[in-house]
Amino acid sequence: MKMNEQPPKIETSILDSMENQITLARKLESVYSERPEIKDFVGSMKGTKFEGDYTKEKIQADIDYVEEKRLLIEEENSSKGRELLDRSEGGFALSEMMQAMIVDQINKGWLSDFKAEMTSDYDDLKVGIDAVMKHTSGGYLGAAFDFTVSSREEQISNKLSNLWKRNIEKGAVPTVKYFKDPDTGEHSRLLVPKFIIGGSKKDVEDLANAYLSDDQETLKNHPLKYLIIDQITAQLDSILSFYESNTNDQKLKFAHQQYKKIEGIIQNIKKDMGYEMFKKDNLEYFEYQKGSRALAEMKRFGASFYSEEAA
Repeated sequence: MKMNEQPPKIETSILDSMENQITLARKLESVYSERPEIKDFVGSMKGTKFEGDYTKEKIQADIDYVEEKRLLIEEENSSKGRELLDRSEGGFALSEMMQAMIVDQINKGWLSDFKAEMTSDYDDLKVGIDAVMKHTSGGYLGAAFDFTVSSREEQISNKLSNLWKRNIEKGAVPTVKYFKDPDTGEHSRLLVPKFIIGGSKKDVEDLANAYLSDDQETLKNHPLKYLIIDQITAQLDSILSFYESNTNDQKLKFAHQQYKKIEGIIQNIKKDMGYEMFKKDNLEYFEYQKGSRALAEMKRFGASFYSEEAA
C-alpha cells in the first residue's frame, strides 16, 4: 500500500454479527434439515442402470470429493484479498444465505405450485446446482438454480458461458445425483434444466433483515421474486432461440423439449403471481430491475448470441 493511501473501505453489514448469523440460521433450520445427506443414498436406485453409482464405496468417494473441495474453498477464502472481496462484493457465505432464504420463500408461496429444496454438497460443488424446484402436482417440472450474489459482471458471464458450453450446446441436461423428493422423501437422481440466478448484496441484507425482524410483508413482496422470473426468461429466450435454430440436430432434441417445458411453466407462474400487472407502470420495480447487474449481463449475453447467429 502506498504512503497515505487508505485501506479498502469495508461497509458494515447486518450479517457481520455472529449473533445475527446464528439467529438467521435458526430461522432457516427447516431448509437446511431437508437438504439431502449423501450417506443416506447407499443402496439407492436398485434395479436400474444407475445402481452401481450408489454403492458404499462410490458414495464414500463422493463424500471425499466434497471434503477436498470444501478444504480448497476454505483455503482460498482465508486469504486476505478474498476476505475483503467477499464482504464488499458478496461472496461465498452471502450466496449460501441467499439460496437458503429464497428456497424458504418459494416454499412459502413466492412461486405458486412449487416447492424447492437445496441440493446435497456433492451436487452443489460438482454440478454447480444449489437448489431444485418441483411442481406440487408431483411432476418433476422444476428448474435448477445456481445462486450467485456477485455484482461483478465477469463472474455472471463466466457462469453463463460455462452453462452454455457444458450443457446447452451439447444438449446435455444437468443431473442431480442425490435428490430427495420433498413430498415423499424418496431418493433418486433427477435431470433438471439449469438457470443462473443473481442477486445483490443488498438483496441478501434486505431479506436477512426482514427475517431477523420478522417482517413478513417485506418477505412476501420482495421484488427479487419477480427478478428471478425476469432472469429465467432472459436465459430462456437465448436458449430456446439456439435450439429452434438447430432443429435438425437430433442430439439437442431432448434438451429442447425440457427447456420448452420450463417456458410453459414460467408463463403459468407469471399469470398466477400477477406478473404483468405488477410490472405495468411500476417505476419502483423498473429502477430495481435496471439496477440488477446480473440481469443486465444475462441480456447482454443473449444479445451477443443473437449477433453471432446473425453473422
